[in-house]
Amino acid sequence: MFERTDKRRIYQIINMYLSNKIDAWAFCDEFYYCYDLEIDSRNLSDIEKKLFSELSIIAGRFTKFEDDLKQYPGTYFSEEQLRKKVFEVQEQLNIKSQSLF
Repeated sequence: MFERTDKRRIYQIINMYLSNKIDAWAFCDEFYYCYDLEIDSRNLSDIEKKLFSELSIIAGRFTKFEDDLKQYPGTYFSEEQLRKKVFEVQEQLNIKSQSLF
């Protein structure tokens, strides 16, 4: 796996999540450490900055607990919403798994 300071790690965890090699919790945790804490934003393109920022909001508020979603509508995001956004990022950045492994 790539270092957390390498943006290719984000691409890699996107592929791992969408291919069910890691679960939503692991994805959100790893995305937080990579994007929010480690990546130098100067190494990202404008589209990566935009998409990763949007994904960061959803990943940061992901919950697997149905009660959270019901009690606090609009505060948390479900796995369906997370997966949809991750897939959207993958599509827009044209992330291909074979180029990362």
